[in-house]
Amino acid sequence: MKLSDVLNDKYIKSTVASIMNHPFINEMSYGTLSDEKFKYYLIQDDIYLKYYKEAASVIYKNTGNDDIKELYEMIGMEEPEFHLKMLEMFKINKEDINDSMLNYTNYSYINHLKRWSNENDVKGMLAMFPCQWTYDLIAQNTKINDDRFKFWFDFYKNDRYHEITEKYLSIMEKLDFDDLYLMIIRYGTLYELRYWDDAYYSKSDYISS
Repeated sequence: MKLSDVLNDKYIKSTVASIMNHPFINEMSYGTLSDEKFKYYLIQDDIYLKYYKEAASVIYKNTGNDDIKELYEMIGMEEPEFHLKMLEMFKINKEDINDSMLNYTNYSYINHLKRWSNENDVKGMLAMFPCQWTYDLIAQNTKINDDRFKFWFDFYKNDRYHEITEKYLSIMEKLDFDDLYLMIIRYGTLYELRYWDDAYYSKSDYISS
């Protein structure tokens, strides 16, 4: 199985279509998304990015593949400055965010990243790919009808971000995909959809005493 077969897998294509047509994305494009929903997304994203960068660091440290090493040099190991600026824009104090605020999807998604990045570089890369890929697809293909959230789309539409996606794809084109590799991408793509679902419906399903 090659990359083209994976990207045309009916389950992955269906999940990506649901992401592209998600009400969270649609309402951002029209500027009608509530601040409450976007703040919820930012808080979950802040926690996710911490572990995303940890996974990237593990892969970079353990890989012997020069292409994968170059990919993670492009991604970097630090939290994106853009994300920190968004927290400021929406008056969210980063110091108030902690892991007890994780919703179930984010908790599961993070453990998915940790599971595969700690096993080997290729599986870890495949676990991280759907986030990069689907954000790129959203930014490149969503028509912006209002300027309110244009800053978000503009960031993920920038040339550097797209170069990273293309680097992922160029590495993955060299792989022979087995059922496990396909499963990792299927689940990662589904986690992305569930991530948007939880952000839109604000599912605060963490356990509190």
